[in-house]
Amino acid sequence: MKIFLYIKFIAVILLSAIGPYFAFINYKPLNETSYFYVDEGASIRTTLNNLKPITTFDKIYLNIYMKLNDIDTLKVGKYEIKNLNLKDVFIKLSNGQTVTHKLIIRDGSNIYQINDELNNSYLNNDCINLDCIENKFPFKEGVLYPDTYFYKDLSDASLILQESHDRLYKSINEIWKLKPSNNPLKNINEAIILASIIEKEAGNMDEKKDIAAVFLKRLTLGMRLQADPTIIYGLLPNFDGDIKKSDILNKNNLYNTYMQNGLPPSPIAMSSISSIEAAITSAPGDYLYFVADSKTSHYFSKTYQEHLDMIKKLGLN
Repeated sequence: MKIFLYIKFIAVILLSAIGPYFAFINYKPLNETSYFYVDEGASIRTTLNNLKPITTFDKIYLNIYMKLNDIDTLKVGKYEIKNLNLKDVFIKLSNGQTVTHKLIIRDGSNIYQINDELNNSYLNNDCINLDCIENKFPFKEGVLYPDTYFYKDLSDASLILQESHDRLYKSINEIWKLKPSNNPLKNINEAIILASIIEKEAGNMDEKKDIAAVFLKRLTLGMRLQADPTIIYGLLPNFDGDIKKSDILNKNNLYNTYMQNGLPPSPIAMSSISSIEAAITSAPGDYLYFVADSKTSHYFSKTYQEHLDMIKKLGLN
């Protein structure tokens, strides 16, 4: 009889503890705040205390849960735990399922915009003006491979940017092998400079090779490129959105291809692979001029008179 009463007593104790245990592991610590941080060296109990005020029984329940799920350490980092219960929170924290962010290096973006992206990111920005990069080009603009890069909270920006730079350098060297003999570009530095102008000029993907052919033809003939985006780049970061006649006639702007011969001294933007391919694999064509005839396309002309006629037709003169 005493043994039966003892077993019954133990059963009552266990049953009375089951409810609070499940209430504990199903407790939702954060319903509004999305993020929680596990700091370096933080113990499991300290972490729990940051999630909810803990009682003596909570410590017991925590130990039971950790033993049952073979959890002995938590990974440092930032976690999204909105509307998760403690059970799922600790699974995330023990597996290191930290928040992943993304840095987007966009086609056509420039070094000023990259700086802004980095300053507004969750990265440790250890790379102002791309100075951290082991640069394989003689300029800092246009030296990244546009893409989306994923990273954990407070990762070093320099690691992503170096990876991006190395990808670009490798890609452009592979594409350079496809250059036709009548393409006048002398090296990959010139290729990436021209590609950046194509990037900023093209209204759509299909006309990139046509634009490349125009610029290559002009380089072959010794004509000036006369590309508006190069003027704009030379006025950055203080460009007010309007190209004035004085800007076009400004000989002091080294990026003013209306006044300066040949290619500008550096790229004017980050170039997509399609623009780099257009610059390298195209050849001088028959067209010498083009003008925007819509928001996403250009009209190409072989003669200056045809070009002027189209400008008049479009009401741009």
